[in-house]
Amino acid sequence: MTSPLARPSFSFHIEDGAPTTHAVSVTVLVQILQSAQQAFELIGMQVEGRSVKQRARVPAKTSERFQLVCQIPQEGSYQLPVVIGNTAEMFHVEEAEEALRIFRQLMELVSTRSLAGWSDVLPDERIRRRVFEAVKGMAPSAGAKWSVQLQDSGNRVFATLDQNTIRFVQELLVPIEQREASRVVTGELKTIDFFERSLTIIYPPTSKELVCIYDEEVEELLIERRRDLIQVTGRVLLDDAGQPKKLIDVSDIRVLDLSPFELPTILTGDVHLRSKHPLTLEVFSDETKQLMCVEDDRLNILAFGATREALQIELAEQIAMLWREYALAPVDSLDASAIALKQALQAQFAEVGNAA
Repeated sequence: MTSPLARPSFSFHIEDGAPTTHAVSVTVLVQILQSAQQAFELIGMQVEGRSVKQRARVPAKTSERFQLVCQIPQEGSYQLPVVIGNTAEMFHVEEAEEALRIFRQLMELVSTRSLAGWSDVLPDERIRRRVFEAVKGMAPSAGAKWSVQLQDSGNRVFATLDQNTIRFVQELLVPIEQREASRVVTGELKTIDFFERSLTIIYPPTSKELVCIYDEEVEELLIERRRDLIQVTGRVLLDDAGQPKKLIDVSDIRVLDLSPFELPTILTGDVHLRSKHPLTLEVFSDETKQLMCVEDDRLNILAFGATREALQIELAEQIAMLWREYALAPVDSLDASAIALKQALQAQFAEVGNAA
């Protein structure tokens, strides 16, 4: 029998924007752990020489053999060590070590935004695509205040997942031609037809049903989303009135995320800023439910985008413009309201090059 001490291990180091708290929300922790478990189960299938067939689930024995087991959390923002392998009778240290090796290589490629090397690490395209979706689940959405580092058993960081990770992975999943032809539509999920690989949503601007045809690779994204407003990305077919009537080539399905938007840094063009103190913006939908919006009267911000990633880009560009036009402008060139905005921007942000 193999000693638990011999099992390969790594740890999650979660920064939640307040490093002195040494705590993290249950929602974030569950999201990271569930997604990491899915990744290891899929990698385990490759280690065992299995392939993912259409609509096939991970075998129970594989899931158990590559189970992540949490150990006692440690301080350091929030550090959670895990070991690989659960049931002693089924545990094989060589397979667990191989799974961790593959996982580490994948996370390093994600962290460095590498565009090559993926097929060498995960040759099976079906497994690779599903692991990519699991990686998206481990990463924070745009505007989330938390990030996660992955550290080996010697506490050496081998990957970091941040607000840009999901966008990068989505670009790996969807060819640029398909992305350019796609549009994001938000609606209430009504029905799912797994046989036809289609789902029907209620489109808020018209209150009409909209049929969405998806590929099998995104089918698992539909689990537990029956009663939520969801965002579906695909190619839109219009009716005679110019309104969407059908979505085809669906590449992404996600729950509409209206959680608060955190903005610790602005890095765009020649403007590099950091927030001197927390800047949290409430996110709300417009009347059509198709745009996510944030506003701040003090900083003269009103930004919107179809997704959190688009909103993040728009918000950064808007603040960069305000910084150039007001924060850097001579006082004698501004009227009273512009001076107030200049002072508000300088109180909120500092240029990175001048930051302590």
